[in-house]
Amino acid sequence: MEKKSPEDKKSYKYSFYKTGTRIFNQGDKGTDIYILKKGAVTVIVDNQIIGLINTPDTIIGEMAYFLKLNRTASVQAVEDSEFIIMSGEYLNETVLKKPQIGIELIRILSGRLAKTTKYATRLENEINQYRNKLRKLEEVKEGIKPNLLEELVSYGFLSHEQTVKCKDALKKKQEGGTPVSLQKILIEKNYITPQQLVQFLEIRQKK
Repeated sequence: MEKKSPEDKKSYKYSFYKTGTRIFNQGDKGTDIYILKKGAVTVIVDNQIIGLINTPDTIIGEMAYFLKLNRTASVQAVEDSEFIIMSGEYLNETVLKKPQIGIELIRILSGRLAKTTKYATRLENEINQYRNKLRKLEEVKEGIKPNLLEELVSYGFLSHEQTVKCKDALKKKQEGGTPVSLQKILIEKNYITPQQLVQFLEIRQKK
């Protein structure tokens, strides 16, 4: 359900989305830019919700226009939501005519970048903490239990078929002269997450 502005039907329009409506999908082509006026939406990347947007006048979808990319995320209404939708070209022309709008756009995007940088830094620190914990546990793992793969199967972390593939991958790496640990192969193949491996090694160490 959409109502177009009588002032300029081609350049921008007002659109209303009911709760649960997918506004656009990750990978879609499109350069329209959305400005939230009312409501709330979630941002979804690879089927995972990574954010909630409920602040009026938030700009959404600008990356597709400015970076010439397909949509990098999906956006879905979680409340009845109203948007102004404009073409990227129209926004560009408006900024050229009214530079103060461009300054405000820079301020908004800079604030978003600062939040993203803060989140990325926190995530990197968490990953480093897991890595350090794994290194400490790996230092003692060899003297505790010899058959790691069998224990992972017994605890339900791996299937027998996955252990065979891990052994084959480890053998090929070693024969090729590439130093690699079994834990690294497990994680690279997505058979186990770093968090699960830390949890298992801690249990193993206590036994």
